[in-house]
Amino acid sequence: METYVAIAPGGLEEVLEQELIDLGAQNVKILHRAVEFEGDEKLLYKANMGLRTAIRILIPIAKERVRNQNELYSVVKSINWVRWFEPTKTLAMFSTVSNAPEFNNDFFVSLKTKDAIVDQFRELKGVRPTIDKDNPDVRIYIHLAGEDCSIYIDSSGESLHKRGYRKAGHLAPLSEVLAAGLILLSGWDKKEPFLDPMCGSGTIVIEAAMMAAGMSPNLKRENFGMFNLKTFNQKIWDRAWLELKVLQKKDIDTVIMGSDKSPSAIAAARINIEAAGVDEFVRVSKKAFEDRNPPKEKGIIVCNPPYGERLNPQTVYSLYKSMGSQLKYHYSGFNAWFLSSNIRALKQLGLRPSEKHIIFNGPLECQYAKYEMYRGSREEK
Repeated sequence: METYVAIAPGGLEEVLEQELIDLGAQNVKILHRAVEFEGDEKLLYKANMGLRTAIRILIPIAKERVRNQNELYSVVKSINWVRWFEPTKTLAMFSTVSNAPEFNNDFFVSLKTKDAIVDQFRELKGVRPTIDKDNPDVRIYIHLAGEDCSIYIDSSGESLHKRGYRKAGHLAPLSEVLAAGLILLSGWDKKEPFLDPMCGSGTIVIEAAMMAAGMSPNLKRENFGMFNLKTFNQKIWDRAWLELKVLQKKDIDTVIMGSDKSPSAIAAARINIEAAGVDEFVRVSKKAFEDRNPPKEKGIIVCNPPYGERLNPQTVYSLYKSMGSQLKYHYSGFNAWFLSSNIRALKQLGLRPSEKHIIFNGPLECQYAKYEMYRGSREEK
């Protein structure tokens, strides 16, 4: 059993924890914007292909106390980097520093780490790996908090939110990882009708369809960071891939719908839905929220409406007020979930949330709120 660290968006740590438990991880522990877990090599591979709310999976390779730049250099150089990758592989270092006055900044820590790795390869192999900040073969992460230094190798490569189906874009698309997290937080049972009435380029409905069909989000992805490591085992990878592939269903027993008033958004959504391979499961239409009718007598709404960064405040307040009226008069029996960084706008819905979560959409602190649209009064329920 080895220890790994899965990185999560802020607010989705508990969702990722449950995903890992369901995948078979052991000794799962929530950290800040991360979840630590234990498992074998096959679980590491499954985590990269199968987790919906992980941004990347890191392999811890050292944890030491360092008080100055010389100690950092010594710790990094003492690691057997030759065991992990060939000098022909390109590298990039990513550092975060907090409460460590002996180190000037993140860049300085990355520079000292690079020097130590390059010097080791030059001494042992006579050649040195090159640095490629844009598209490296191997990514190394250094986290320095006070005197505690943790060093990781990234098994994922590019962020795991890059599922490969986003062929067409739209304004401010929601991250695939965040979209999946919103759905999982909603408690959707994969049977109730599912609706996103402001679907944009379709990310939320695509993630919902992939869940309902048992499709692992990164099963079609062609490249992972671990492919460039000496420790990668193709036979174990193939077994992990097959075990996830057999979980995929040919049919689903639910209705998944998206709509948007923007013709370009719907055009982009259709392209992405087809690229994701869920075009048989999802229906999208060009229609404003206030003009559409609910697909069934009950169901669930998960929606990421405009926050108002590019809109006049009164315009966004009117939009939310209109959304609230539509819910009250036409969506009794539905549970509606809305994500927004604009708390004042959410209040314009005129509804009382029954559940709230703090979620970070990139740098934006958002509220993810649930509104239960009862038939009749709450007391009757």
